[in-house]
Amino acid sequence: MFIRSLLIILILFFTSQSAFCDHLIKAQNNAYYHNNKGLLYLEDKYYFGALKEFQMAIDLLPDKQASSVFYLNLGKTYEILGYNELAKPCFEKAVSLNILCFDNYLKMAENYKKLGIVEQKLNEFKNNNNSPLNNVIIGLLYIQNGEVTTGITVLDDFCDKEPNLIITSGVKNYIKELTSGLK
Repeated sequence: MFIRSLLIILILFFTSQSAFCDHLIKAQNNAYYHNNKGLLYLEDKYYFGALKEFQMAIDLLPDKQASSVFYLNLGKTYEILGYNELAKPCFEKAVSLNILCFDNYLKMAENYKKLGIVEQKLNEFKNNNNSPLNNVIIGLLYIQNGEVTTGITVLDDFCDKEPNLIITSGVKNYIKELTSGLK
């Protein structure tokens, strides 16, 4: 009798465990789902739906490195809608979350140009040159300001000083793009 009761209890215990394991919420998977859905909305030119999806992705993973992509997508969508001022903090947050992604710096510099604050930001970054990565944004801001050769020189100098960083390959490719257009 005792063994029979114990066996029933054990069976109930082990079967109930498997019934509850599918109810775990995986914020990271859900964030990627919302980001991908936002990209589909963006492709369909359903911009307000895209904004909502990118924001949901950010809300699920606000301060992870992977979230820099969500912020970048949100900023791009704001720019498409003409809300360049709303895009600015998105691009800045994308850079702060993933400091080794060149595209984040490029979008941020382009946004500064759209807002007409390139000169101001150039002075800020030149005065606060506490990181070699600041030279990436400084070079890009020179380029956005029309001082292309100065910008290329700053970026090229960065590549010489930091050849082993992940961002360096993106900087080199950008320099190649620019110089092929100058020839």
